[in-house]
Amino acid sequence: MERNLTEGSVFGNIVRFSLPYLLSYFLQTLYGMADLFIIGQFGAVADTTAVSVGLQVMHMLTVMIVGLAMGATVSIAQAVGAGDRRRASACVGNTAVLFLALSAVLTAALLLAVRPIVAVMSTPEAAVEGTAAYLRICFAGIPFITAYNIISSVFRGLGDSKSPMYFIAVACAVNIALDYLFMGALSLGPAGAALGTTLSQAVSVAVSLTVIVKRRSIRVGQEDLRPSGAS
Repeated sequence: MERNLTEGSVFGNIVRFSLPYLLSYFLQTLYGMADLFIIGQFGAVADTTAVSVGLQVMHMLTVMIVGLAMGATVSIAQAVGAGDRRRASACVGNTAVLFLALSAVLTAALLLAVRPIVAVMSTPEAAVEGTAAYLRICFAGIPFITAYNIISSVFRGLGDSKSPMYFIAVACAVNIALDYLFMGALSLGPAGAALGTTLSQAVSVAVSLTVIVKRRSIRVGQEDLRPSGAS
């Protein structure tokens, strides 16, 4: 739900906004914990090592994307706080185009660099193939990671930090269920962990897009998708 943070108690607004924000990142951490816990139950030591190494790489990429998305949150929040819906829509549209291009380039580059990355991470020989399989699937899912973080940045820019928390909570629940399916029932190992993570992120994006369509808090037109240098 959209919330005007320019009104009311400053301390109260900070607490109400920041707590769901912190919980969102805690839930994102559960992704990795769930993958490692479940692969440890059903996989060999090499499988656990592969997932562990892959998680380090994906965590680094996710932090980079979150940091970039923070700029969108600030721009949207400034426009909303000033009551300028036209500018807010332009910020959302420009952000979507920019990160769509970024995710496409990043996905292509990382898929080509899987083997060098595995080597740079000093991956044990027994875990090389598992790590490579894990990273390929996760890299293919980068558009979903990017989309989730951009959508979350829009909600937070509108003063709503609770909705992103709910979205990631849904993703965590789906991820755990898929992990047991892919790594437990189907014995897919590290590839199964990556599939569970990627598909759960896709579910999170689908849920968040559904909420955006229903709420219609920000309307983005074709003109908003054109790159603009306006501040």
